[in-house]
Amino acid sequence: MAQEKVWIFGCGDLGARLAAQLPKREFSVYGVRRNPLVALARRRRAGALQWRRGDATNKEAVAELLADGADVILATFTPKDRSPNGYQHAYVDTATTLAEVLPKLPRPPRLLIWVSSTRVYGQNSDQLIDESTPASPANFQGDKLLAAEEIIRRAAPTVCVVRFAGIYGPGRDRMLSQVRAGRCAPAEPTQFTNRIHVDDCVGFLTHLITQQRLGWSPEQLYIGSDCTPVPLHELQQWLAKAMGYTSAHLREFVQSCGRQSKKLNNRLMLASGYQMKFPDFRAGYSALLDSEN
Repeated sequence: MAQEKVWIFGCGDLGARLAAQLPKREFSVYGVRRNPLVALARRRRAGALQWRRGDATNKEAVAELLADGADVILATFTPKDRSPNGYQHAYVDTATTLAEVLPKLPRPPRLLIWVSSTRVYGQNSDQLIDESTPASPANFQGDKLLAAEEIIRRAAPTVCVVRFAGIYGPGRDRMLSQVRAGRCAPAEPTQFTNRIHVDDCVGFLTHLITQQRLGWSPEQLYIGSDCTPVPLHELQQWLAKAMGYTSAHLREFVQSCGRQSKKLNNRLMLASGYQMKFPDFRAGYSALLDSEN
């Protein structure tokens, strides 16, 4: 097969990790950021990526970047800030631009993957949720994410939306920092949390790109999570023990604002043939803690 062009818009840590994972003989990978020098300064897989400067909300700029074609497009954006305008710009505006530009290309991409979030599920009664569960945003973040998903579905012949749960891994250690600080969620009311290691995020995206190239048809929507929803209190207690702390270390109990508690089912992710590297939080966080030693 001829080498394909993969364009990653909003290319940050996740996109750079994906570029390093894709076989170089099969894929030429381009990373688009407003300021690629920031990524280069952080040495984000510079050898695996060809960086391009671009604004994904500018139709003329996107059309110029893709003038020579794109086989796969991955959109993985992060808002500049957590305001409604930040989410509007990062998700809705970029989706609108791509949905207008891509159908006008001489040859549309064979696959467009849009990275979203399980934040679109605002449910908070511990129910089990899969891809057939209607999204029910509970805040403006979920509203904007869902609006962007609906726009992007018309951008290419094959569009796959992946809603990732809470991503953790190297450089994504917020939960470890909380536990080190002695902070913990209360045992009651139970608040389920859903996690996925960054290596499984990248692994699944790679799986979608490579398998679709071989003729496999992905679903339009996937929940990207590990196999084990867990009460947040239980996760933090387990982490404290794994990090060598006594039970008395977790002394500050913090009730989450806008509590959301749900259990995510990753059945479609597994049915695609993808094999989890870290099927539960124990495997994933054990590997993360080992990497710190």
